[in-house]
Amino acid sequence: MKGKIWLCILLFAALASVPFLVPHCGWVALFAFIPLLCFADLCTEGKVRRKGWWVYLAFLLFNTATTFWINWISVPGALFAIGLNSLQMWAIFMLFLWSRKYFKGGLSYLFLITMWIAWERVYQDIEISWPWLILGNSLATSPKLAQWYEYTGFLGGTLWIWLSNIFLYESYRHFGRPGDKYALRQRFALVLISMLTIVVPIAISLVIYKDYKETDNPREVVLVQPNIDSYTEKHGGLSQDVQDAGMLALVRGQITDSTDFVITPETYTFQFNLDTPETNVTYNSILELLKEYPNTDFLLGAITYRLFPTKALAPYNARPIGSQWYSSYNTAMMIDTTGIRNFYHKSKLVPAVEIIPYQRYLGFLGKVFELFGGSMSSYGVSDDVNNLTAKDGTKVGAMICYESIYGEYYRRTAKYGAQFTAVITNDGWWGDTPGYRQHFRFAKLRAIETRRDVVHVANTGISGFINQRGDVIQRTGWWEPVAMRDTVNLNDKKTCYTTYGDVTGRLCSFLFLLLFIALLVRKITSK
Repeated sequence: MKGKIWLCILLFAALASVPFLVPHCGWVALFAFIPLLCFADLCTEGKVRRKGWWVYLAFLLFNTATTFWINWISVPGALFAIGLNSLQMWAIFMLFLWSRKYFKGGLSYLFLITMWIAWERVYQDIEISWPWLILGNSLATSPKLAQWYEYTGFLGGTLWIWLSNIFLYESYRHFGRPGDKYALRQRFALVLISMLTIVVPIAISLVIYKDYKETDNPREVVLVQPNIDSYTEKHGGLSQDVQDAGMLALVRGQITDSTDFVITPETYTFQFNLDTPETNVTYNSILELLKEYPNTDFLLGAITYRLFPTKALAPYNARPIGSQWYSSYNTAMMIDTTGIRNFYHKSKLVPAVEIIPYQRYLGFLGKVFELFGGSMSSYGVSDDVNNLTAKDGTKVGAMICYESIYGEYYRRTAKYGAQFTAVITNDGWWGDTPGYRQHFRFAKLRAIETRRDVVHVANTGISGFINQRGDVIQRTGWWEPVAMRDTVNLNDKKTCYTTYGDVTGRLCSFLFLLLFIALLVRKITSK
């Protein structure tokens, strides 16, 4: 029996990891959870001892295989993120196993699906979040199969994955069972439903992909990937003026009189006072460039700050500096010949690195995180998505770093009028690992959900242009200092997902609450 258990656990971890690691293998997610469902039946039959440990091991292996690269930034941070994410998946699956005592047949599966999707929805809105492995993101390696995300968003993908796995498993489980003529018809019906569940969404997606045409409304964009080592050069290894000289040399090799935008990665420059920008060397260098190209807007990623004379005037996360207080921000700003037009502060912050979760109530965590190389305080944030506006009125959605994995938050850029999106990031922290590849692929799903071209700009990793169908038009290589020029098509039309948001998540959350109440009632009345 232990051999069967190990087979189920290892096979699940391997299959579930493949869509996140191997190009063009998103379809594997449609049957990756079958070994775990088989393990669930072994548990229900009472053949598994210490089932909680086995379930946790399964999710721990899955999380480790797909996101082990976090340890490049911080080993304690990686242990925390992987361990906590695995623990949450464990809790969901253990509740599912418990529900099978009181829910029979498909009701327990419905409980599992709605509970999992409700968790993925809530997980995007709390301050301690790491929604990298949302199941709908599995299809990032096969974006042609996810074209209907423009209607449902990524949680529609999670729903499809669970339905496919459950119907396939039930078909396998029942087909060899002896029975009468009615049972045989029932088994064939299960197989038919399984095939339709898989084939119909794929067929619809391929038709949408083939028929979708972008409206020709081009803007010329130059992206720059400076390729500055985040560990040895960026923080003190190279002076900012040397970095600027290299960045501007790359830009000058691509910029033309027709260029509408130049875009840098996040945190390209530091010590940028938003109230006195003229004191920043990078800002002055950009203004000099724009004198030669006055029709161009420059989208700059920077660590910025603001000073406040007293604590009463400062935000809650501000820190003292001499007799004043200051608040730091991870900022994207639009600059033209007149100066800073507008800016947006990153709002989905990395726990322990950029934010002390619930700092208002748990401020002591700053000292704990500092011991492990984390932050002592939180960055400031924008109240909501704030699109950047160019001099010609073009609206650009700016998503900073891993904000692009928060599909519900990301879609607000299009809802609020963004005509294309810039994802600016610094993926050099992760080294040559699957991390930066996964991040680039997720941008394809965001392009499909909003039907907006994406310019993905990394310090190093992969930078490139992605069209509204999720196709990569151009891309850079790893560890390559380069500037690249291409066009994006502006789009004002809003998709169903952009307009109505996460309907799938809201419906599943409501159903989960009803089912959970019903489960508690059955638990009580069964006594």
